[in-house]
Amino acid sequence: MVQPYVEITQVTRQSSDGNTQNEGIKSVDVKQAKVIFNELPQSVEELKQIYRTGDNGKYITMALAICAFRIWTPETQDVCNGMLEAILNSPTCGMTFNNFGKQFVKDRMMQNNKYSYIANAYFDGATPENGYQPTIPLTITLEEYVYNLPASTMYGPTLNLERVVTRFKGADSARYMDLYMDPKDNNWYIWSDSYKGLLADIKNAC
Repeated sequence: MVQPYVEITQVTRQSSDGNTQNEGIKSVDVKQAKVIFNELPQSVEELKQIYRTGDNGKYITMALAICAFRIWTPETQDVCNGMLEAILNSPTCGMTFNNFGKQFVKDRMMQNNKYSYIANAYFDGATPENGYQPTIPLTITLEEYVYNLPASTMYGPTLNLERVVTRFKGADSARYMDLYMDPKDNNWYIWSDSYKGLLADIKNAC
């Protein structure tokens, strides 16, 4: 399996200190990552071969979740489920992709045949106007979140959570996923059920 390539640049976004007045808004520079695939993982085994360590690992992990959703069909849902399990079940937390999660994904994917386009929408070049057809090479553009998240002690050890967002033509607002680096293997994993936001409704293809 070929490791995806990550290109990092900086972009400027707006953040607020919580003040309701405009003077509380400021510009913040955040990292923007383009995760570029020469080939997408087609099985759980191929996904597990992709390294998710280092600072870029959080972007790769979120991109792999999108790749897993791209696999989902009524016939191949077990492959998607296995992929999500691999990037949810860390050595420290042991979170599993349980039956509730599987049913949630199935319900969303079967709604208006969403599985036929939802994951493609996250790739560069995909728009409602072109039926969500991505450009080649297949690339997913992701960004750091402008705010820091509080650390979690839900599973014992203190885990520093980081939020990654994606902006794309199918939605009017950014979608996000929370991730953390597991201290035992240094790989990045999805935190809890934050993958669910990626399956919210998007604009209909034209």
